[in-house]
Amino acid sequence: MRMTQFVGLRPEATEFLDKNAEQQIAETCPHCHQPTRHKPSREVYTKTDGMFGEEIPLHEYALRNGETWREIVQAEPWSSGPVIFLCLEDEMKKLHFKWPKKDIDNC
Repeated sequence: MRMTQFVGLRPEATEFLDKNAEQQIAETCPHCHQPTRHKPSREVYTKTDGMFGEEIPLHEYALRNGETWREIVQAEPWSSGPVIFLCLEDEMKKLHFKWPKKDIDNC
């Protein structure tokens, strides 16, 4: 079946954001209304298109140190449709948590 396959960020990138990004409340207790789970605070800064014109949002994250990092498309190989691999870009345009070439080539 032809379709857009969204791989996203590497697990290490997600861990980095969990530890270093500003946090927002993801869930609250239905009884006491206290936060029970947080997730990195993020905003959509642009969108990329999938195979069928579907929009795939790319996010930017405010880090606790004042920097802003963004998701960018690292690679988009074809395997019955585009396979979208993301990494993070810092304010100096340096890429972090890139997918290894072997993972991209074996999709």
